[in-house]
Amino acid sequence: MTTRQFLPTVLAAVVLTSGCLSANSGAQHVPASGPRTMVVAGQRDAFRAFCTTGEGKAAFDAIKRDLDGTYMAFPHPTDPLTYGDPEPSKRDSYKTDRWRGVQDTAGNIAGIAEAATLVWLVTGEEKYLEKAKEFLLTSTDWVLDADWESGEVPGATDVYYNDEGNFRLWRKLPLVYDQLREELSAAEREQVLAHFKERGERTVRWIRKSNIAGLKRNSLEVKPSSHPVRFMAMVGLTGLALWDDLPEQAQDWYDFSYTFYRDQFSPFAGDAGGWAEGNAYWRGTFEHAGFQDVLLAIGDPIAYSIPFWNNTGYFALYNVQPYLHTTFGDASNAGHFSLEPVMADYLNHLGRVQQNGYFLSYADLLNPDDPRESPSLMGMGSLARTYPTAGEFLIRNFIGSTFPAVEPAPLSELPPYRFFDDVGWVSMHSALGDPANDIHITFKSSAYGSYSHSHPDQNTFIINGYGEGLAINSANREFHRSPHHKGWTWQTHSKNGILIDGEGQRQQDKDADGKITRFEVGERYVWVTGDAKVAYQTMQPGGLVKRTTRDLVFVDQRYVVIRDRVTTSYATELSWLLHGEMGMGWQNDDQQARIVGKKAALTAALATPPLTWFARITDEYEFPIDPRYRSGETYSWVTAEWRDHVSLELTTREKAADHSVFSVLWPEPDKYRMAKISATLDADNRLTVKRPDGKTDVITLTDDKFIIE
Repeated sequence: MTTRQFLPTVLAAVVLTSGCLSANSGAQHVPASGPRTMVVAGQRDAFRAFCTTGEGKAAFDAIKRDLDGTYMAFPHPTDPLTYGDPEPSKRDSYKTDRWRGVQDTAGNIAGIAEAATLVWLVTGEEKYLEKAKEFLLTSTDWVLDADWESGEVPGATDVYYNDEGNFRLWRKLPLVYDQLREELSAAEREQVLAHFKERGERTVRWIRKSNIAGLKRNSLEVKPSSHPVRFMAMVGLTGLALWDDLPEQAQDWYDFSYTFYRDQFSPFAGDAGGWAEGNAYWRGTFEHAGFQDVLLAIGDPIAYSIPFWNNTGYFALYNVQPYLHTTFGDASNAGHFSLEPVMADYLNHLGRVQQNGYFLSYADLLNPDDPRESPSLMGMGSLARTYPTAGEFLIRNFIGSTFPAVEPAPLSELPPYRFFDDVGWVSMHSALGDPANDIHITFKSSAYGSYSHSHPDQNTFIINGYGEGLAINSANREFHRSPHHKGWTWQTHSKNGILIDGEGQRQQDKDADGKITRFEVGERYVWVTGDAKVAYQTMQPGGLVKRTTRDLVFVDQRYVVIRDRVTTSYATELSWLLHGEMGMGWQNDDQQARIVGKKAALTAALATPPLTWFARITDEYEFPIDPRYRSGETYSWVTAEWRDHVSLELTTREKAADHSVFSVLWPEPDKYRMAKISATLDADNRLTVKRPDGKTDVITLTDDKFIIE
């Protein structure tokens, strides 16, 4: 860490811990004059050099190429029309198309205005200034507070109607104004500021309505709402951009945001750098980092100062592979995720700002065949769905360029296991940084329950291996709260967990929580224990569930041993669940399941007496995927094929008040090699594992000890 980086962090820490930092203290670092966002006052010459002869030349040239070739001729869209009741619960796939269409329109407007502004700042050419002004002025003549009940009327970008459409406009256009202010007439400024005042007041009122002021870092004591939290960065950025123009409103907005990031951020995470809503929604930190970057640009020492920022890059590094796989929490469309170009660019930036070479090495794992282009180099692309834009990365990288370049550091130097105790995730690897040969296990038991974009998946696991998903989280989502999303993806039934009398954990309930009670690393193992009793109590009669624990042990970085213990006040059925992408088989005689992928396989052996289970294998959903998505009629990009998966449900033949189930899971890189495995329990509950590699392990696993012989 350089002296330059170390001092701001230390200074911020000193002020924070001393309690001397008042609610308005952020004002002392606000520059005396604008622009205060994007390219701040006094930096235009440096930005021009960065874009013409420096590190940003390729990115800038691509933006200018697309602006000249496509978007200079792009007409400003008309104010989008409303489409009926905007409540998510009232959407079907057709209304979702209209909802997304508003966002696309807003994305085009904001992206073109931003790009034209940046090209004008560098070239000084009048035509780019005029394009930026056109898109700024036209969009600030739009309707807010539309009466949608009266029919299809203009005004669909209001925050109370389509918050995502509003988000795409308000997070950029005030920043564009911050650069163009002196180029506008008095009448033009009056129009723009009147609109920004109304849109801003409505947006901040909408955010405050979620009780965001009561949120606490890494806490659900006051329930956070996902979108208001994500929107807080633009509150601060807009406050800076309009600091002098709307002082009463803008300075209050800035203080509101500044205080949030200093004292409360993030309710979905803590010092370990996790993100309770999952890896897909962790991408929302791109937005929060945008506010941190501007704080860097204006010299505020609070920028990136809380421990979360030092660790959050590891949440991607340990949990996201460079190939498509499933992860915990909501994910886009077909439920898969990967190290994306946009994530790689973001990690490169974090690595530079934090002088962390591991983040750069992780970004280098990006699949070169990924069809998605790097936002830093792609140009403007298809602006409608591009987020963040190349323009945002150009500014971000310009700010980061003041830090020394960083050399990549070998990922093999890092521990193969990491516990994100703020969100209750444990990630385990056999070959961190070598995805083609890596066995990757993720285990979750979280205090965040199934709230927001989390699922009812306490004490469940995911296994990726040798370049593909093996034991998966079945998590398609055509659109939020679709019948399939609610009826399947939001159910414990879709996870690698258990059911008690056919029931799992309550969905969308912060009290359906779990906790990691053990994370222990030994010479040949890593041992994790999760307690999900409270989560299972949410769907059962009071007092029924006495214990629901799962021990998961990763042995020799080669295979997994699981012990499930469930006790209830009267006899119940236990179901053990396993989900795969493609083929699934069950052999009742030797109590073994086999998942077959495209190239790898997973064998699961249950160490229980024979004929213990009723087995059910299916490749169909009780709540089917919306046919318009499966056929490709709607939604242009999916993260995998829209198709059914394969699931195994094993249910005990006899009810009992005390269940103890041992299982052994062995990933195999070659799907054509039949892994011969044996897992047996003796009278003393010692587990003998005869491994496919010819070795034999004798394992004692109890509440208090793990012994391997």
